[in-house]
Amino acid sequence: MNASVAPGPLFAPHSALDDYTAAVAADAAGDGPLPVWTGGRGDLLDGIALAEQVYAGRRSPEPADTGVLFGADELPEALRALLTPLARHWVTDPAALPGDGSVLLAGTYGRLRGDEVQPVVEAAHSSSRPLFLLTGRDVHSLSWVVAKQYARVTAGAAVGVVSELDAAAPAPGADVWCGVEDVRRVDVAELALGRVWGRVLFHGNGKDDQLNLGLFTLCGASPVPALPGAPGPKCAYGLGCTKPMDKLIPARAIRAAELVLANCFSGALAGHAMYDPKYLILLNALDGPAQTVVATLTACDGQRPENLAWLAAGTVEAVNERLRDINPYPAFVQAGLRSSALDRDLTGSRSPQHEPLPLHTLGARLSGLLDSGLLGPDHPLRPRLRALSDTLLHDVVRTVVNTPEAEEALAAVAKEATSLDLALAHRFAKHHDDPVLQFPTYFGERSVADAPVALDTPCACGRPLRAYRRRGRVPVVTDTVQVVCPRCGDVANSLIASAELTIKAADQVAAGGTLHVVVEAVARRAGTVNLGIVLPVYLDAKVGPVLRRVRAERAGERVHAEFTITPSRDAIPQAYYFCPYAVQDLGISVSRVHFTLLPADRAR
Repeated sequence: MNASVAPGPLFAPHSALDDYTAAVAADAAGDGPLPVWTGGRGDLLDGIALAEQVYAGRRSPEPADTGVLFGADELPEALRALLTPLARHWVTDPAALPGDGSVLLAGTYGRLRGDEVQPVVEAAHSSSRPLFLLTGRDVHSLSWVVAKQYARVTAGAAVGVVSELDAAAPAPGADVWCGVEDVRRVDVAELALGRVWGRVLFHGNGKDDQLNLGLFTLCGASPVPALPGAPGPKCAYGLGCTKPMDKLIPARAIRAAELVLANCFSGALAGHAMYDPKYLILLNALDGPAQTVVATLTACDGQRPENLAWLAAGTVEAVNERLRDINPYPAFVQAGLRSSALDRDLTGSRSPQHEPLPLHTLGARLSGLLDSGLLGPDHPLRPRLRALSDTLLHDVVRTVVNTPEAEEALAAVAKEATSLDLALAHRFAKHHDDPVLQFPTYFGERSVADAPVALDTPCACGRPLRAYRRRGRVPVVTDTVQVVCPRCGDVANSLIASAELTIKAADQVAAGGTLHVVVEAVARRAGTVNLGIVLPVYLDAKVGPVLRRVRAERAGERVHAEFTITPSRDAIPQAYYFCPYAVQDLGISVSRVHFTLLPADRAR
């Protein structure tokens, strides 16, 4: 970046076009004051005066790859001369834009018609291409916006977030953080107007003309005249303001290089706005000192995750990308090129780094256990399962899972899920009639089976296996998977996406002898897998150990545990089965393994 410090004023306003044209020609060396054609717009002088406090010198802004100029015929040649370097290549029609690279759309506000611009914005969003607007309420505002692109923000300017909606703790990366409780008790006008900002984000409810901040409001009303008969807010009809007049904060009075208006419709394009341009907060802000204004094209559900994305990455693309999960369209747009305030190292919050919990699957399993009727009201684990379900519903809100707070909240959910896994496994080992073990029949009777699929691995008896998914007829009936052998029947049942079991054991044992069993499970996620064996109540035998807990270091890892089944010498010789099981993240897998018990003197 090339930069210089001007000895005098950084900006030079010119009311006459001839003077402006001469100043642009004389500025070919790029070391004088930046020319601005104000014409009869005396109100622009206020923004220029404030900008002298925001910027300390000139810069060479990074140009966009391709620019489209709308309404070139209404722009003087001198303005086009300052505009041209802001894109590497210019085209006259959006249809001629190349398929890659950043895009700059330039022209007065009335020329950037929403119906024409929206497809370009959406195409850039879908391909994650940076897109910038350079606009203003008229050619004089556009001249001012273009001039500001060449300015360099003063060193040490603050970064701030002011939100009437974010109740969480202050986030790193902001010099000033004013959240819900702060907005209720501080003088927000003094906070907003009392310092020079490098970058500042205002977050609240609002519309085309205003952004609410508790009792205060960021106001878009401009001193320029409105069109006769044009629609406007309450104040346009002499009915005063919705907020106390002493609580109004003019957007154009905020001394910021980058200003973010995080409310609905703050950047509505021409033809899409509800009110006359006199009242549009985007245009008001562009008439002030800001070289970059980030605003919203339409309805926007931006919350804390978007505030943190802006702090951490500093780009409108990052904010829109973070917003895709709830607003899968380009909600935010940036007027102005990259802010000169972005030269500061960004040290904001980062996304939590951990293997994610299967939140949807975990929630479905909890619902199946609690709300399907599988567990009676007196089941001893019901209170803990309900508490975990309630916690999960609270913590899966996007303002938690998409923020650093997710790490602590979801770690607590994972810890309780792991504890409940162990509690369930102990129940299976000690209470063979626990109703949870009846899930194959209970859920199966309330499901519809998909077509079976042949498996590559044969049954222990050597015959082919087929598996099929059984889909619950109602949401609270969890989907299950059943594996069937033509000889042995259903040899495996599991809740969908649970650990896959493989069993190794001899097919017969003598009474009083020992059957060695190896239980293998493919973990769905890194973490603890609980393995055990359930015996039918009519088999007189013991299992050792009761339960084994094994650790998988990664998803897909095959873990195993060894068990022994010791039938009593008095056990009746006949065909029996045993049921190995695995429990992880409330996912339950149960196999059925057949064997023959021989008389004590018939061991082979």
